Amino acid sequence: MSDYSLEISLADHKRGDKWSGIGTIGPITINGSQPASTLARIRMCFKYRHNIYSLDSEDGEITITDSSTWEASVPEVQDFLSVAGDWEWDMEFYETGDTSPLTLFKGVITVHEDIC
Repeated sequence: MSDYSLEISLADHKRGDKWSGIGTIGPITINGSQPASTLARIRMCFKYRHNIYSLDSEDGEITITDSSTWEASVPEVQDFLSVAGDWEWDMEFYETGDTSPLTLFKGVITVHEDIC
């Protein structure tokens, strides 16, 4: 079975700088249709070697703007990825009533070294 997650390119980032986030996510459709259940949670996880960093709507780090159409945004992040390198990431969506996510997006974000 092939990976159904859509690969998304995020702009490169400079270590130590604030990250501008993601202005708009969604509306999400699955197999061409809007999901029947509402969106309860989104989690975004970044990994580089042994380093893990996550953002979660349950912690207010991701904003679900419309749970019916599965729309969201990621506000600006002050203390973002602290190590230079190519970080893999994915974004998990949790339907109301489900305990397992749908991992709909993935990608790589390159974090460049700063000079100080």
